[in-house]
Amino acid sequence: MENNTERLIESKKMIKLLANGINPLDHTPVRESCLLNDPRIIRQLFFLSEYLENDVTTKKSTKRKPSTFIISKEEKDQVELPVGLIGINEFAQAINKVINLDVSKKLNGAVINRKLRSMGILSVETVDNGKKRTVPNDKSAGYGIESITKHYNNEQYQQVVFNDIGKKFLLDNIESILSYK
Repeated sequence: MENNTERLIESKKMIKLLANGINPLDHTPVRESCLLNDPRIIRQLFFLSEYLENDVTTKKSTKRKPSTFIISKEEKDQVELPVGLIGINEFAQAINKVINLDVSKKLNGAVINRKLRSMGILSVETVDNGKKRTVPNDKSAGYGIESITKHYNNEQYQQVVFNDIGKKFLLDNIESILSYK
């Protein structure tokens, strides 16, 4: 299909050149006596050019986005995780830099946290305003997961972070974590 889209784009370019009185092969003006200078032909060529433009645009916009996360061994080998403690979103961003987005859905930190909670590796607690947040539990440390105090807008909060053991655990097991039921 991609090959057809490329062919449509190239055809549209050639037709547009013809409609403008230019030979698409050598970019010289079409002879005055040529039928391509007849206004009836020119109108049809412009119509066809616009039609192809709409067709190409529609095909690009209706292309389905992948619905599942897929990462190859080669892509995993290319992942460069930040040094030190990192949050789940930093992990997801590092993965998303190397995966083929034509084949794989982007990785999302909230989804990973939800799966880790389902697995019992993380927990949920309700904070003062009734909102829920993800927190480490008794199992978390064994998976390289800890909590650190951070500050934002003069407010203090706890962030779940992954040390080197946690980063390796996530990277080595990301497919099984995401497929956990």
